[in-house]
Amino acid sequence: MQYKLDSYEITYQVQYGKRQKITMELSPEGLVTLKAPLKTPVLELEQFLQANKKVILRLYKNLENRVVISREKTYQEEEIFLYLGKACKLQDLLPSLPDTEEAIQNALYSFYTKQTKEITKERVAYYEKQIGVKSKSVTIVNSPKTWGTCNSNKELTFNYRLSMAAPAAIDYVVIHELCHLLHLNHDRSFWRKVGCYDPNYEKHQAYLAQFGAFMTI
Repeated sequence: MQYKLDSYEITYQVQYGKRQKITMELSPEGLVTLKAPLKTPVLELEQFLQANKKVILRLYKNLENRVVISREKTYQEEEIFLYLGKACKLQDLLPSLPDTEEAIQNALYSFYTKQTKEITKERVAYYEKQIGVKSKSVTIVNSPKTWGTCNSNKELTFNYRLSMAAPAAIDYVVIHELCHLLHLNHDRSFWRKVGCYDPNYEKHQAYLAQFGAFMTI
């Protein structure tokens, strides 16, 4: 959902529940989460945003001073790429830069694929014990649409770009796919199971939706 505060278009999400009043959470990445009583009207939500305008705009103005990460890359040494949710210079990820853009892109693909493989295998092993499930395999793929998949043969796949995301978001994707070992669809039982191991999964979904477009090579 969106609401305009001065010259800023604020994107916010709402988590409804059995509560008495509206509260707000702001993430360092600029995600605005309102926790509201059931059936709270949109007008009341917008009035709450307006009443907290000063705090929200302070965050958005600070975000303007961040290092800019572009979707389209030029592969210059000082260019910024994401790794584990942090802005890193190209030369920090690839100490020895290849001569051509294609070669740099291939080297980045290899770097992120390797890191994602190592990270997801470790996190899968950890959460398998927590959830009480066992997957058959973990494969890293180049997928334009999904962060992860799980099939009926208990085979997991993860997008090679996942290591660009913040660790908490990586854990969410791992938990999501492992819970599919118990529930192959997205019914209420599935989401309750995900929520048991990641109570903030909606925030991590929103993070990936908002910043996934910048996780590119």
